[in-house]
Amino acid sequence: MEPSERRVAVVGDDDRASELRDAVRNAGGRLAEPADPIDEAEADTGPAAVGGERPDATLVVAVGDAAVRDAVVAAPRGTVIPVADRRLGFDRDGAVAALRQLLDGSETDDVVNRVTHPVLAVDDGAGTPVRTAFDVTVVTDEPARISEFAVEFARGREESIRADGVVVATPLGSDGYANAAGGPLVEPGGGLAVAPIAPFSTRTDAWITAERVRLTVEREGEPIALVVDGERRGAVEPHRPIEIEAVDRVAFATPKGGRERADRKHSNNS
Repeated sequence: MEPSERRVAVVGDDDRASELRDAVRNAGGRLAEPADPIDEAEADTGPAAVGGERPDATLVVAVGDAAVRDAVVAAPRGTVIPVADRRLGFDRDGAVAALRQLLDGSETDDVVNRVTHPVLAVDDGAGTPVRTAFDVTVVTDEPARISEFAVEFARGREESIRADGVVVATPLGSDGYANAAGGPLVEPGGGLAVAPIAPFSTRTDAWITAERVRLTVEREGEPIALVVDGERRGAVEPHRPIEIEAVDRVAFATPKGGRERADRKHSNNS
């Protein structure tokens, strides 16, 4: 494909987005409108939800966490270039270099890793499943109020936890709230990070699991919130499982060699 035929959508509203649109033009790319985000109230959460007739760009440059989240949830056909203060995101200069490489079709530059990233569906059994890019948290509405949670893994093994909550994170979100809670950093393709929040026991585990996990609140009494990508989605009913499963995969460009983080950042605003 000639560079002039490569359609690039740049989403996000800050100054970096404007600069990156200029970089697309300078590299010979053609600016395009991004695909419309999926309407969670109407769409299926499976692969059929991202087929359709949407005019996706070849590359989607997503600037900032909100734009990255929307790009991942929409599951475009093209490759997402995340520009965000995250371990798997580019800074402004890195994004410009990645654009040049991808628009040139070069395979020799040491700028970009090509990976895939999961899109998760979160089903609490009470309504339409929602899609998520970073993390899913079940947590007590008031801090330092312990409850009991069951974590069931894909092969049927189950753990019981006494804690303020549990967080499940994708590789892209594993350097945020999950890591601050003691969860591991996960490389693309490595599964999901699962970590208790403020556990009651001084010796607790965190896990990396396959791309499916079930969370259940086992004790009545404390109000528990469901938080998806930092947005509170409502209360969690005791003994009603929350199913979390990868339902799509998105092509991603990430910085080769990784990127240092200045601080741990929470995507959970509960």
